[in-house]
Amino acid sequence: MENQVEIIKQVNDQDVMDSRDVAKMIGKRHTDLVRDIRRYISDMSQNAKLRSDDFFIESSYQAGTGKNYTCYLLTKQGCEFVANKLTGKKGTIFTATYVGLFNQYQAEHNGKTVAIDSGLEHEKLAYKREWLAEMRKQNINKQHELRNQDVKLYLELGKVADEYQRPGMAVDFRNEAIRTMSALPVGVRREYSATEIGNIIGVSPIAIGKWANKLGVKRDADMSYRDRVGSWHYFPDALKVFQDNALVIQDDDLGL
Repeated sequence: MENQVEIIKQVNDQDVMDSRDVAKMIGKRHTDLVRDIRRYISDMSQNAKLRSDDFFIESSYQAGTGKNYTCYLLTKQGCEFVANKLTGKKGTIFTATYVGLFNQYQAEHNGKTVAIDSGLEHEKLAYKREWLAEMRKQNINKQHELRNQDVKLYLELGKVADEYQRPGMAVDFRNEAIRTMSALPVGVRREYSATEIGNIIGVSPIAIGKWANKLGVKRDADMSYRDRVGSWHYFPDALKVFQDNALVIQDDDLGL
C-alpha cells in the first residue's frame, strides 16, 4: 500500500491528522465534516470532564484565493471519535487506515528527535523524555494488544477487497497484517497460532495443523513448539514455510 504516513504531523506534542485528509478518507465534504466536528465540540463543552482539544484542535488553511478557512487537527482520539460515527465497511476501512498511519508514524519517530515547541524549557523537555522512556517500558503488553487489533483490521480489509474483487489490494492488506505482527520489540520472538496463520493464507486452522506435519514444521524446534495444554505455536520461520506452500495448502483445503 502507498505509504501515507506524511499525513500525520505533530502539533503541541500531539500526533494529529488534518480534517481535510480525514474528509477524503471517509468520502465526505470537508465543510460537512467541519460542521460535524463543531457539533461534537459543542456537545463536549457541556461536560466539564471532557477537553475537546484532546480530540480536535482548531486550525486554518489558506486557499488559492488567499482567503483563510477553518479546518481541524484530529488526534488519534479524534479520529476514533469520527470512526465511531461511521457504519459498515466505510467505518472499518477508515479505522484500519488511521490506526495504521498513527502507529507507523509513532514507530518511525520512536527514539528519534521529533520537532517540538522551541519554547519548552530544558528541564521540562528532559522530564518528558524520561517519562516517554518509562512509558515505553511499561507498555510492551499494550503494544502487543494494539498490534493484534491492527492485524484483525487489516485481515478484515483483505476480506472486503476480496468481496470487491480487488485481489491486489487484498494481498497488500494481508502483507500489512504480516508486517504488523512481525513488528515486535527487540528481544521478543513472535509466535503465531494455527488460526492466525490460517487467516493469513486463507485456510482453516485444521489445514495448518495437517500441513505442519507434512512439511516437517512440527519436528523443527526452531519453527514450532507444543505447550502444556497441547496447543501448537509457530515461529516466523514456520510462517514462511506455510506462505511458500500456500497455493497447494489452499487447494488441498478446498478439496481440489
